Amino acid sequence: MSRLGKPLIFLAMIGVAYWYWTGPYQHSARTPPEDSPKKNAEIMAKCIAGENFAIADGTRDPGEDPEAVCAEANNLVEVNGEWHRK
Repeated sequence: MSRLGKPLIFLAMIGVAYWYWTGPYQHSARTPPEDSPKKNAEIMAKCIAGENFAIADGTRDPGEDPEAVCAEANNLVEVNGEWHRK
């Protein structure tokens, strides 16, 4: 391999890694704004189910509102029937 071969391969690898990091990886890691309420609703549904189970087995006070407890725990607020971050 020539003297410039190894550095060029190294630079090409850095370029590909940079392209991947700024493009496909970042797009896959982000939640589109229109999916956020849906994802938050799933989080709330799981949390509320867990709170209801805790009330049923006696480890949680039945006077507490499961929805309010979960909203506070997940830092969410309900706006027009959708859950959003505070």
